[in-house]
Amino acid sequence: ARTDPGGVLRVSAPMTVTMTWLSTRIPDFLRRYPELRLDLRLDDRRVDLVRDGFDLAIRGSDQLEDSSLVARRLADMPHVLCAAPAYLQARGAPSSPAALKAHECVRFSLSGHADVWTFRKGARVERVTVQSRYSVSSSLAVCDALRAGFGLSLVPRPYVERDLRAGRLQVVLDDWRTVTTTLYAVYPSRRHLSPKIRVFLDFLAKTFDTTMV
Repeated sequence: ARTDPGGVLRVSAPMTVTMTWLSTRIPDFLRRYPELRLDLRLDDRRVDLVRDGFDLAIRGSDQLEDSSLVARRLADMPHVLCAAPAYLQARGAPSSPAALKAHECVRFSLSGHADVWTFRKGARVERVTVQSRYSVSSSLAVCDALRAGFGLSLVPRPYVERDLRAGRLQVVLDDWRTVTTTLYAVYPSRRHLSPKIRVFLDFLAKTFDTTMV
């Protein structure tokens, strides 16, 4: 058993998470470990780590269901309902969650809450069944549609933070709380963690600790 990080590390990760936080930092990570080779597969669909031969996966979930895996929490991603100023000028902003039924909504089809959006204000809870002409399996495509003024969507705030700061998108119903997705690094349970997994976990923890502000 080797004690230095080396060999092939197979990782599955969501596309948007990787492009938002990781892809520009991975070259520096690999420079630190010249004996390590990274096979990073970007897929928003959930993989079976053991069956598909992955060492580790990054997952966003409201609740982890696979107790056979070890999970390390990386970050929390609160969601916001947002749209482009042009859309809100043309259609008006919804005054309540129920008013979303009269609006164009963009649906991220792989989300655990794709079909029903939940909003909370104090003791009040409103659940809206999403009717959408546009369902897509990529958060990047959802954000593109929002910037194009197509409609509203419920998205993780870190994905749209730059757009919000630049005024390209605006938050609506900000007096309501909605879902928070937690990012985890998950890997099969092992008594002795291999060096290649250990250093990648440390890389992930440091990356999200310094960027999720």
